[in-house]
Amino acid sequence: MRGVAAAAAALLVLALAACGADDGPAASGEPTPSASSGSTASQEPADDAVVVDVTLADDGPTPRGDRVDVEVGQTVRLVVTNRSGEADEVHVHSDPEHALDVAAGASGELEFTVDRPGQVAVESHHSDAVIVQLVVS
Repeated sequence: MRGVAAAAAALLVLALAACGADDGPAASGEPTPSASSGSTASQEPADDAVVVDVTLADDGPTPRGDRVDVEVGQTVRLVVTNRSGEADEVHVHSDPEHALDVAAGASGELEFTVDRPGQVAVESHHSDAVIVQLVVS
């Protein structure tokens, strides 16, 4: 069991270290208006998407480091509200990678799917903090 935990920790460190590198195409989403302001992960029954409400603030993102279960091929929708004084990029460390630039005071949404099981970090570049870990099975 220790070996599995060590391997998971090593993968997380590698994913965070790769965050600054631009070695692959990233799909950028344009910010869109959103009325959501919560900070919870929930299952939306209408389209079976996993919705993660994210708030970016000067002291970091909310949620911070939560684990969210996702099925392979299931849609993930990040609903992001940036209440900080700085622009930020929400980066999804999947293959392919996805990114959403959100100006200070703006909101945006990013939808994507993950087609392989494993863990996928979603990170705030400005605060260098992990927002959620998607556990894809």
